Amino acid sequence: MRLVSVMEELGKKSPSHIGYITYDDIELHARILQQGNTCFMVAQNSEPRRGVYVRIGNSDSDTTFVGRILDGPFFTKNPGAYYMIELTSLLVGNHKTAVRTRPNPGTPVSNLDPSEVQSYVGAVGDFKLGRLLGQKEVEVAIESSTLTRHIGIFGTTGGGKSNSLQVIAEEATKSNRAVLIFDIEGEYVGMNEPTDALLPILREFKREPQGVANFQVYVPAPNRSRNMEAKKFGVPFADIDLEIFCEVLGLSPFERVYMFDIARKAREISGSFQPYDISAVLNVLKKRIDAQVDKASLPEVVVEVHMGLYTKLSLAHRAGILDAHQAGEVFDKIPPENFLVPGRISVVDLSESSDIVRNICIAHLLKEIFAYKTRYIESAPILIFMEEVHTFLSKAKMKTMTATFTMLTEMARQGRKRGIGLGFVSQQPALVPSELVELCNTRFMHRISSEPNIRVLRSSTGNVPDSLWSLLPSLGDGEALISSPKFYHAVVAQIRPNVSKRLRVEYS
Repeated sequence: MRLVSVMEELGKKSPSHIGYITYDDIELHARILQQGNTCFMVAQNSEPRRGVYVRIGNSDSDTTFVGRILDGPFFTKNPGAYYMIELTSLLVGNHKTAVRTRPNPGTPVSNLDPSEVQSYVGAVGDFKLGRLLGQKEVEVAIESSTLTRHIGIFGTTGGGKSNSLQVIAEEATKSNRAVLIFDIEGEYVGMNEPTDALLPILREFKREPQGVANFQVYVPAPNRSRNMEAKKFGVPFADIDLEIFCEVLGLSPFERVYMFDIARKAREISGSFQPYDISAVLNVLKKRIDAQVDKASLPEVVVEVHMGLYTKLSLAHRAGILDAHQAGEVFDKIPPENFLVPGRISVVDLSESSDIVRNICIAHLLKEIFAYKTRYIESAPILIFMEEVHTFLSKAKMKTMTATFTMLTEMARQGRKRGIGLGFVSQQPALVPSELVELCNTRFMHRISSEPNIRVLRSSTGNVPDSLWSLLPSLGDGEALISSPKFYHAVVAQIRPNVSKRLRVEYS
């Protein structure tokens, strides 16, 4: 009877209210217990959307609640549509305090003003990302300083990962940051041109197509790029980290021991008279194998290990990235300072690269940039995106790629003080080492249907209520659940479309 009485009172209330707090119905009580600080609203002549922020209380009251609509509508035997509201804070005057009670039945609920929502959520900053889902008037932005604490972009194909990456990169150039993208699919090589896709949606965000002015594409010497201005490069064998190189090639423990010994011998022979390169190492190894064949007394396993090592090194040599040259032309390495130009976006096009070429390039360039930033801390801050990071370093590879994992985690932890922000992108976060996922303080989580992938993110992402996690499988194109230390609450946002071109464009 009390619920009916509340419903009768609705017609007497202000039309600016979207509803009123109702009594705890038995059918809804279990949901309250599961969700913590929640209550239920019965709607008045409106259909509120999930994620909308509301004020609970009379306008002339000194004490009001701020909440967010989490779920609904629910329908019971009583009249009306019911919505679950998460109580996010208690306002005493202008002072925000923790929620220690719940509003009384009959308390009016109204929409929070859009300008109040943005500051209340903490979604303010120089990176303009999009708008709050359900409240188009509320802009979602983030502080650029947050990005040195690293970014994770996760979601299935077609959900919006690539668009989020490109939008963040575009915004980064405005704050004079440098951006480096390891492009696995060759999507970003046309960012110097304005986009010709999703123009109606772009106009809704009051943006115009625009190419990136300071832009450069690099491509490994053996490969080609769809960007005709791409610069080819090689990786000098003399500059590589042997520990990481052995892991990239998948050398066995015995092969690694012999690799270091042979490399040392090749370096001694080369001296200052000839280059120390992959060919010099192969020559030393071949001579050793020939000598072993002549010595029948050597254990067969030793010969087999050397033969296996020779095969793997030959594959790396034929891949063409080490000491690269074609038709007499030598392709130099990329000086790390080329990536650290303020406002420049650099793309390493790995779309035609084999696994060996791709992983050698990523590992070498990361190490070079980290070493340079360690020496020259004052150089421009840089944001580095690694697409499908689980193909470079996965949970399954961690035990055999200790040096690579150590290099990447040290770069993530120490890089924050040196202006290095890492962006890990993956459609399968369950395959990414948990240590890397946990390093991502800011997370863009697009549509994900796989429960194992959701479980990994859920276990390491704080301040996200259950009802928002339940939205992940049904998020639309370009929609993302964003969690950041700069946000007081995780939000669901519609990320704006990119203004620069992306090849093979989908909203993904």
